[in-house]
Amino acid sequence: MPKASSKPRKQRKRHFNAPRHKVHRRLRVRNQDPKFRDAVKRLTVRTGDRVMIRAGQGEEGGYVDKDSQVKDVEGKVVRVDYKRQLIFLEDVKMRKRGNKVADRPVEPNNVWIMQVDLSDARRKAWLEGERAKYSE
Repeated sequence: MPKASSKPRKQRKRHFNAPRHKVHRRLRVRNQDPKFRDAVKRLTVRTGDRVMIRAGQGEEGGYVDKDSQVKDVEGKVVRVDYKRQLIFLEDVKMRKRGNKVADRPVEPNNVWIMQVDLSDARRKAWLEGERAKYSE
């Protein structure tokens, strides 16, 4: 089996041209929800989940005043961008040219799920089943 290339050009190509099942896998993040923490270690982040940003610009990072601080911010996921493999939170904004305010993209590997959104019946049933298996 050939060794995977470490060239940045090829890494970017693999990242942006990845098939959907691999993108889905890359959007899995650590689960810190107290209800399901012991049963499920990692979950795919979805719209509606409450997440906490664990890495990024914080107080010590020297972020610009007009941008929002990112580290240790907890918020609800508004949108998951599968094409760019990024997530967007409710109150995390950034300023663009001309003082336009836009949602700030956050990499999924920098967040933890603090509260799982259980509005999807299939997801809820699966999580309850995993919790039941773990408690046995």
